[in-house]
Amino acid sequence: MYFRILFIALGLCCLFQCSDRKTADYVLDPAQQYAYFPLKIGKYVDYTVDSIVYDFSSSSGIRRDSARTWVREMVTDTLRDNTGALVYVVDRSEKSRLDDPWAFKQRNTASINKSQAVRTEDNLRFLKLVFPLDRRTRWDGNYWIDPTREIDIAGERIRPFSNWNYTVDSMDVAKNIGSFAFDSVLVVTEANASTIYERRLSRAHYAKHVGLVQREQWILDSQYCNQSPAPTDCSTKPWQDKAERGYILKQTLVGFN
Repeated sequence: MYFRILFIALGLCCLFQCSDRKTADYVLDPAQQYAYFPLKIGKYVDYTVDSIVYDFSSSSGIRRDSARTWVREMVTDTLRDNTGALVYVVDRSEKSRLDDPWAFKQRNTASINKSQAVRTEDNLRFLKLVFPLDRRTRWDGNYWIDPTREIDIAGERIRPFSNWNYTVDSMDVAKNIGSFAFDSVLVVTEANASTIYERRLSRAHYAKHVGLVQREQWILDSQYCNQSPAPTDCSTKPWQDKAERGYILKQTLVGFN
């Protein structure tokens, strides 16, 4: 499994300047908002996924492994769940080089109704969006996930889902994502919490009629400040420099139909 990190369900504030929320004037119409989560058989979206995985060793220190992967997510089928609701099958394929053929990696599902959009990955169910959305909307997107759940990252156990709280940052605004310009983008911050021991940041960008176009995540742990005496730069040292476990990830749109 590709570090089992691409489901987390993700902006890098240390790399990008975070701004105040802004939302264009719009009529609160949920029917128009459903376009942020389009589902149709045959639809695909391609991404590059750049990641840095932190691996701590008491003998060799902290190792940072960087990788780039190309990912395609395609809606391939539909089925009915145990309530009779329509669910779309989303197949994930990957390749490590641009010229390589796609290799199937995982089968996920997605669904949408009048009040919510749901995605299931690695047997984890995420409440990605709720409707209607406005600039004050907040919700528990990890409602079905135990916040103490652990996953394995480079041989280390980590709790990625602690301190998540989904919030609309901006909606229906123009944004450039990669080489594409979109006139209606929704930005959802799924997590943005920091202590001296952990950093949890996850931010997703959605474009109308395309879906997810960018995700950025920092899921990092560190014992750097747990020293006696504590380092003088404990609170100021950037997380990408003091992290010992976890990962930084950026997923960016490179193609769609």
